Amino acid sequence: MKNLEGKVAFITGGASGIGLGIATAFLKAGIKVAIGDIAGERAQKAAGQLKKISDDILALTIDTSSEESVEKAAQKVEAIYGNVHIVCNNAGIGGGRRFLDTPMERWQRVIDVNLWGVLHGINVFLPRLLQHGEGGHIVNTSSFSGIVGHHSQSCYGTSKFAVVGMTEYLRNDLEKENVSASVLCPHVVDTPIYYPDLADADVATIEKFKQEKMPWLKKIGVDAEETGNMVLRGIETDELYIFTDGTDSREMMEGRTRALFEAMDRQFPPR
Repeated sequence: MKNLEGKVAFITGGASGIGLGIATAFLKAGIKVAIGDIAGERAQKAAGQLKKISDDILALTIDTSSEESVEKAAQKVEAIYGNVHIVCNNAGIGGGRRFLDTPMERWQRVIDVNLWGVLHGINVFLPRLLQHGEGGHIVNTSSFSGIVGHHSQSCYGTSKFAVVGMTEYLRNDLEKENVSASVLCPHVVDTPIYYPDLADADVATIEKFKQEKMPWLKKIGVDAEETGNMVLRGIETDELYIFTDGTDSREMMEGRTRALFEAMDRQFPPR
């Protein structure tokens, strides 16, 4: 999509982290933004901060694991802003344990939010994007854990691998349409997912914690707003995969790709 100024975007998980970073970047680009989050009060607080950039910001309480909740949010956004053009299915939760250490209840919740939440966003908004004919773009947030498997991220990594595959199939379905799709695969982004107990703390407290307890995050973590700018550019250039890092991520991706080809060569030796 080109000429995004004046378009309407809906972002789930928009009250903090990557979602808030995307909202910030979009507003600065002249896009009207609605953020949805299960933490309704936090979403309202975020919207208050975002109004310093633009008045075209709306905050909604939403549970992406419920398609009914997503549908109600879509209707509210349309009633205020009209047609939605950009949908960022960004809401997600962690689940970082080994397989046998992860209870089924956690598996269920992570899959409900990280996978079904994305599918609900697609099912609710895609028909609208196709019907209004003004063009559209869907961005599904995965993770670099959806590209390369890591240790102790059983249900989280599984859900994020599924989002990558889902987006690839969606993109193929939309090949002849005026709507496209991308998958965001961030590596390390400086967000509250690394310090959830401080999600509502002031900036000084968070910075002190990161400096004392997580110096690596300050060193390699990408700023959430810069991630939002990467998403913006990815939409404008119609990238299928949107990455936030080209060094550590590249090495890990090359390692996985090399392992795939080596396995194939062992089983079917090149002639």
